[in-house]
Amino acid sequence: MHLDNLIEEIGSYGKFQVLMLFMILVPKLSIGYNMLLMSFGAYVNDWWCVDDVMSNVSRNNVTYKYCADEGNSTCTRVYDDYARTVVTEWDLMCERKWITPIITSIQMAGVLVGVVIAGQSADTFGRKKTFYLTLLLHSIQTVAIAFVTSWQAFIAMRCLIGTTIGSYLVVSMFPVEFLGFKWRPTLTVVPFWATGVCFLALATWLMHDWSYVHIAVGVSTIPFLLGWFVVPESIRWLSVKGRLDEAERIIEGVAAMNGRPKPVNARVIIMKIRDEEQNRTQGVKKYSYIDLYRDRKLARHTLVLQVVWMCVSASYYGFSFGVGKFSGNFYLNLFLMNILEFPVFLPVIYALNRYGRRCVATIMFAGGTLSCVGVVIVQNTVTGSYRGGIITGLSLAARIFTGKAWGGIDTMTNESYPTVVRNLGYGASSMAARIGGIVAPFVFAGSDNEMVPYIIVIVILGLSGFLTWFLLPETLGKAMEDILPSRQPKDGTATQELEKIPYYNVDINNASHFNDNTKMIEKGVVYNSDINCTKM
Repeated sequence: MHLDNLIEEIGSYGKFQVLMLFMILVPKLSIGYNMLLMSFGAYVNDWWCVDDVMSNVSRNNVTYKYCADEGNSTCTRVYDDYARTVVTEWDLMCERKWITPIITSIQMAGVLVGVVIAGQSADTFGRKKTFYLTLLLHSIQTVAIAFVTSWQAFIAMRCLIGTTIGSYLVVSMFPVEFLGFKWRPTLTVVPFWATGVCFLALATWLMHDWSYVHIAVGVSTIPFLLGWFVVPESIRWLSVKGRLDEAERIIEGVAAMNGRPKPVNARVIIMKIRDEEQNRTQGVKKYSYIDLYRDRKLARHTLVLQVVWMCVSASYYGFSFGVGKFSGNFYLNLFLMNILEFPVFLPVIYALNRYGRRCVATIMFAGGTLSCVGVVIVQNTVTGSYRGGIITGLSLAARIFTGKAWGGIDTMTNESYPTVVRNLGYGASSMAARIGGIVAPFVFAGSDNEMVPYIIVIVILGLSGFLTWFLLPETLGKAMEDILPSRQPKDGTATQELEKIPYYNVDINNASHFNDNTKMIEKGVVYNSDINCTKM
């Protein structure tokens, strides 16, 4: 509360916040671009199996996309030179086609590692240092990968790039500490991620070369390193670490940029932030992921959410990385897959707040499932030139439904855990999603049968919808718990979990103003007033 009040005094959304959000969030365009870059890297041009003895002119329908029998040395694969992808660079077809999904899978494993490392690094070394080290490594590694000469080295570099992507996704949320309550949705409402993938579609369409596409995104990150001279360290982190002079200077700078006076009690406030953090960590139970599974009800809830997150991630990224399998123009399909999220974003937000998270998420899961059912029906009944277009349209619809279902589940997850384990619960679900991301590349690459990927998605989206509707509680409009149900005393109090802070009954009608001379303590939040308080 002290930090929130302080931010309101120095400006909760002024010139400083606009500049900071620009420097922190615009790089997400590069991050989204880079995360899905392997959707182009895995794209397969037209290719032919050509007899070494004959001229390349011998390409014909007999040898078109034909995998020669193992040990047959008279056949060489020749690729259309329109685009230079990872597949064409290292001939990752036929007996070597398993390598392509492995590359993407290892990249997603790197994302998981980055998530874990960044959380610890941000708490230990600071948000700012972690963020800009992440951007620097992201830029260096993304440019360097363009010069590797083997697919083994390419895999190693994509894993390292994945760690920087995972790190960014964690630490880029620290601007929330400089925003007022009503402005915090800015961090997630603006679709920077989808915009970045649209730029990926444009870049691949213009350059047709995996190395140039990497260099472009690596170089595009470099200008934002200048934000080091503009973006300050977290006020809360500095206060908790006892670096009060630095925190006070940042408060003064933010206030000046926003045209506000420096609060006269700024020093007192940051000292209270420090003291509250110390009190919060002394004599209070330390929670771990194990606590999510101690209570039977909470364990079931956690496991259900983890299964749903894993399934929705496998589906979402399965479509994203498998876009090269769709008929039609690859670049247009990749662009449409993301640009179509824009017109449905705000209506879904409205529906989540109007009809509930569980209802909307279930409907989205049902829409994605039915879209895939439609694909299977079309594959078995429709012939003609328009068959591929229908399948592509239904596939894009399934991807959009899946993304919006994920938004509902994300909100439910944050709202359904008690305060003391909320971050742990969200973290456990996010890690399950990374496991789904590791599996995702094999959804479309695991079988040559065109129906198998859609049958897989039907099962996992159908399961997700079932679990969401029948086993997850609605959270819209419900107060969030502070303590674990198993720790709630029978009399309804929360003294076993909360700090033992006295409660006071305050008659505010008899007070004319507030000042810094008298202390009022109300439900764990310390205010200053001249009110005479009566202990309950």
